Amino acid sequence: MRRYRRFERPKALLWGRAAHRLLRMRILFSWELGKNFGHVTQIAEVARPLAKRKAELFFALQNPGLIRPFAEGFDYKVLQAPYYPVRSAAGKKRGPALIYPDDLRPCGYDSPADLAGLILAWRSLFDLVKPDILVTQAAPTALLAARGYKFKKVAFGGGYNVPPRSSPMPLMRYWEKIDAETIKKREEFVLGNVNQALSIAGLPKLKKFSDTLETDAEFLTTFAELDHYPDRAGSGKDKPKYYGPFYTLGSGAAVNWAKGKNKRIFAYIRPEARSFLPCLAALSRLPEDHDVIVSAPGIPPKAKEKLDKPHVRIIDGAVRLDKIIKGCDLGISHASSGISAAFALNGVPQLLLPGHIEQMMFAKAIGRTKSGRGLVGAVGPQQVSGLIGRMLGDESFNDAAKALAVKYKDFDPSELAEKIAGEIMKMGGKK
Repeated sequence: MRRYRRFERPKALLWGRAAHRLLRMRILFSWELGKNFGHVTQIAEVARPLAKRKAELFFALQNPGLIRPFAEGFDYKVLQAPYYPVRSAAGKKRGPALIYPDDLRPCGYDSPADLAGLILAWRSLFDLVKPDILVTQAAPTALLAARGYKFKKVAFGGGYNVPPRSSPMPLMRYWEKIDAETIKKREEFVLGNVNQALSIAGLPKLKKFSDTLETDAEFLTTFAELDHYPDRAGSGKDKPKYYGPFYTLGSGAAVNWAKGKNKRIFAYIRPEARSFLPCLAALSRLPEDHDVIVSAPGIPPKAKEKLDKPHVRIIDGAVRLDKIIKGCDLGISHASSGISAAFALNGVPQLLLPGHIEQMMFAKAIGRTKSGRGLVGAVGPQQVSGLIGRMLGDESFNDAAKALAVKYKDFDPSELAEKIAGEIMKMGGKK
């Protein structure tokens, strides 16, 4: 029997360890666009069950510092994602975004040179990590840069972050009449910049813009009724599959409704939004037999002290919805998809104050269900007060909200991440 020298290892043992490393699936999550915590919380939720399956996880994030509190208890490596800081549109006559390519212009797609730099940076990151699967959450440039690589490409997110891949791309402002020539010219402009950038990076050009978003799989984390795009087309293998929305009810400060109140209203509104003060003014004017809880993350202490009323409690931070959502008569928000989906699937009518196109599209989706109404633009306290009164007095909003909740009563958002993780593992030949 052969004796091994000190520090020598049998070749079979060395090969076994190398094989173990090779068998571990490498998954790279990427996030590029957007500012809120929803992107990293969803990434962390999907990553957690993948970690339990022994996948090797990498996060390339616009803001790497946000992930830590949401990804405790499992191993991962975090990297800075290549992204273009959104700058003021001063001097650029873009006009409002009409289609998805428009929305990418201030994110580097206005300049072929800047976009080429992002593409090359993403490709360097791919060469460094060598992933088996790329999972994108609001990371269209990562998908664009991944063209030609053999690893699998996945996109997951709500309707806005996973737009229909049509040619031309569908209108985001579908409620407005926009002539086809305008849409064509806008898409051709961005596609021209994309192709110049690809040429600079030494990559083949594309025939149509929708090719930039090509994937092996998409996980639409919404339902048809809550899709930002109401006419998402497709049939057969291209038929959209809805997995249901991500949202959580159990995080934040525990607050209970006051006893003996006539109506209960919960509002999640941001102090930096221009609708914040008009909304609070309208809420403060409500009769004292109404109970109002306001989640206002980041509100200055002096402003909180000034705006607090006996029947209007303001909390600087998130609030646990599981304690109060079932008894809520009206939910108010900016139409962010997480909180609005939570209201929608728990039978709560909604008053929506959208601030940008993504929120406007989601507010329109809630409007289609007949369970909510929105106010857009520079609204005043009287407008908000009027709509609050109308919604609390009209049972049709409540009936529509309850009907939607009944339709999806079996949906459990806590099981969503496990389901998506299982399908990602199957893409790599694992269970």
